[in-house]
Amino acid sequence: MKPQTRYTKSGDFNIAYQVIGKGSVDIIYIPGWVSNIDMMWAEPRLAAFLTRLSLFSRLIIFDKRGTGLSDRSDEYSTMEERMNDINAVMDATNSEKVFLFSHSEGGSVSLLFSLNYPERTLGVMGFGIFAKRRYSEDYPWAPTDEEREISNKLIEDNWAHGDLDELKSLVPSLAHDNRFMDWLASYLRSGASPKAALILHKQCTHIDVTDILEQIKVPTLLLFREGDIEILVEEGRYIAERIPNSKLVEFKGRDHLFWTGDTYPILAEMEEFVTGIRPNRLEFQKSNSKTKKNEIDIEKVMSEKFLYNLKVEEFAKLCGKSLSAFKRDFKRIYKTSPSRWIKSKRLEYAKKLLIETNLNINQICYDCGFINSSHFIKSFKEKYNLPPHQYRFDKTKT
Repeated sequence: MKPQTRYTKSGDFNIAYQVIGKGSVDIIYIPGWVSNIDMMWAEPRLAAFLTRLSLFSRLIIFDKRGTGLSDRSDEYSTMEERMNDINAVMDATNSEKVFLFSHSEGGSVSLLFSLNYPERTLGVMGFGIFAKRRYSEDYPWAPTDEEREISNKLIEDNWAHGDLDELKSLVPSLAHDNRFMDWLASYLRSGASPKAALILHKQCTHIDVTDILEQIKVPTLLLFREGDIEILVEEGRYIAERIPNSKLVEFKGRDHLFWTGDTYPILAEMEEFVTGIRPNRLEFQKSNSKTKKNEIDIEKVMSEKFLYNLKVEEFAKLCGKSLSAFKRDFKRIYKTSPSRWIKSKRLEYAKKLLIETNLNINQICYDCGFINSSHFIKSFKEKYNLPPHQYRFDKTKT
């Protein structure tokens, strides 16, 4: 079941977050470049990884300012502002101390947070993180300015249709899986507009935490795949050599995404780091197989994910079916087409929110999976004979 999305204020920014699990220890996940916490649950591998973390922790996930469901910005956000976002989410979830789990670009702010707020940090776990994102003689693994400009141009030219050659280098094990690559492109687009993605990409160039590594005192677990060409394992070794209380674990494989490929050794290291107990691989595989069986159940998938802003083709992929097979099986179960059913369910949910909450019309529109408020208002009026605001007014009077 997709967790409920909530918001908290960090300065003037609304930061979206979710809480999963009820473990005695908190883990807060700090994603990389862009993210969308709703769309995370639309990818079975990522959903399974996050669910596994929630079995031994209370997992907190959020979209940083400028990405996903959080407020967007036309300006670079400072590291201080991003640390404020973490504090705001921790305060909103009544979390006193956490393990920080970060990926890629999220690593630098995690390390900086642990230094500035050691009283709130139990430890740092970083997968494929870096200390710097601009080439220098003492840090030769980061891209040069010329290489960054090429990447910037690719984002400007190709973001809208997702034809980014660099995406395949993020996950070589699934580079030829069109279904997954389509989701990955959709996920990135849902995480940031072309302009926002470019701002965040350029912002990475200014990240440099090399000078503070030796000052970090909290336990630090560094997780790297040996063949990752996005963030090289040499960068992990560089960080590990400088953080006193750190452990570097290198895995076979080339994927930069932590939830693809063989995830058992990654999760095993994380669970042992947090709890002191290493899970058994056989039990891990059994729990994963159960998850996969559930994920191809059309009724379960649709009941849990109809609010996602996905195309019918993407719902079909979530159910592990071709588009034609999905439509055929869907009609057999629901006696209508997927698009009509989804629209009807979203409008029913909108009606519930109008009556039971104080959310404004635009918030309800987007919470219910619509991307255009005028289309939402028109559709609502067609179904209930009243526009949303009038429907709310009439119901609250009676």
